[in-house]
Amino acid sequence: MTQTIRTVMIIGANGNIGSSIFKAIVESGKFKVSVLSRLESTTTYTADITVIKSDYSEESLVDAFKGQDAVVSALGAAGLAEEFKIIDACVRAGVKRFLPSEFSSNPQNAKAAALIPVFDLKVRVNEYLKAQESKGLTWTAVVAGVAFETALQLGILGFNIKTKEALILDCGNRPFSISNLSQIGNAVVAVLSKPEETANQFLYVHSFTVSQNEILAELENVTGEKWKVTESTTEAARTEGEPLFAEGDFAGLLLLLKAIFMGEGYGSNFTKDAVLANEKLGLPSQDLASSVAAVLAGISL
Repeated sequence: MTQTIRTVMIIGANGNIGSSIFKAIVESGKFKVSVLSRLESTTTYTADITVIKSDYSEESLVDAFKGQDAVVSALGAAGLAEEFKIIDACVRAGVKRFLPSEFSSNPQNAKAAALIPVFDLKVRVNEYLKAQESKGLTWTAVVAGVAFETALQLGILGFNIKTKEALILDCGNRPFSISNLSQIGNAVVAVLSKPEETANQFLYVHSFTVSQNEILAELENVTGEKWKVTESTTEAARTEGEPLFAEGDFAGLLLLLKAIFMGEGYGSNFTKDAVLANEKLGLPSQDLASSVAAVLAGISL
């Protein structure tokens, strides 16, 4: 059966990744866009965007999804457990395509899923999605690796752009895949534009694949200064991060993310550990130099 997607609802449209996806979908001009909003939300949108309020009960979600060809979830970690109910509502409402809130590390890597519970939850969501194929709901999981701007600003990549300090792990030569927020939006638009070619599969995308040392060199080039470098290992990050994360310390999560994105065996190098879909989706080329310059200038690509 030929699928065409004309109407799209976005969940989590005002979040970090969600806002980039929302922007890309709207600016593409290809779809009628709606936003699902919680009852207490005060976020406003332009008059051409339909905003539907929901209490996130399944019946409320079914009503919200009626008439939608696709639903894109950009829920944060705290809301991911809602996706099981959202998927059920999509099936009942006759939605054609669901995109789960993936957009990060390799969901098919058991080592990564075992380290951070939210990644294991994503695995279970994906398994649940596969079980709905017989009910008429198709899905696409867009895997984008590290969100570059966010990771650089939060220090997940090991760089403090305010103090010009770098924490280099495992000698800094291991490559890992990175996506600018704009590239994540580009990928979602491409998936929705090519529903038949992208149905029921994981699609790995990136802006570029790079090492810590390459990022450091570009940071030093743009700032015109030599950065202070401290060396450690991803194993040390994991060992220190696990007890902190268990106590609810956000610093522990940042350490574990360093281990996953830059450590060996976590599937973070999509040029080696996966098959890139950039060409299949027709994504634009993006490079490290432009991306670093944009972050340091406080602008988006």
